[in-house]
Formats: sequence, C-alpha cells, structure tokens
Amino acid sequence: MKTKIREILDTLLVIALILFGWFIIYQILRKVFGGSWVSESLIIGLLILNITLTFNLTKETAEIKTDLYHLRTQFQSLAQDFKEHLKRTNKR
Repeated sequence: MKTKIREILDTLLVIALILFGWFIIYQILRKVFGGSWVSESLIIGLLILNITLTFNLTKETAEIKTDLYHLRTQFQSLAQDFKEHLKRTNKR
C-alpha cells in the first residue's frame, strides 16, 4: 500500500516538474518576444526548476544504487552457492 502511494506521489511530482518546466519555457518565449515576467523572476524560476530536478535525479539515483546493492548481494550469494556446488561435484 505504501509503495503504491509513493509511486503515485513520485508520478505526480514528475508531472508537476514537467508542467512547471513548460510554463518556464513559455515565460521565456514571452520574454523574448515582448514581455511578461522580469528577468529576475525567470532566473529564479529556472533555479527552482534546476534544484527540484537535481533532487529528483538524486532520489532516483539513490533508489537505483540501493536496488543494485541488493542484486549484488544476491549474486554474491548465488556465486558462493555455485562454487560450493562445483566443489561437491568435483570430489565425486
């Protein structure tokens, strides 16, 4: 149950980031073609977008590293079992 809620929240965060990114691009284009936000507001918006994307990527990277760590320990255990199996079969 908690993992489904976490996945939904992660998906909503990514959707919000995409929408915010498109909004910032829209505001940049409006600024280029004649007005809208002041430059400082655009820079702050881009900075916020950059920071949130960095945190999101860091979270994803940490999850991948954790999953790979668990896989590594499982493969080490499997390799050790296989070595023991080979030792037993070679003795026969």
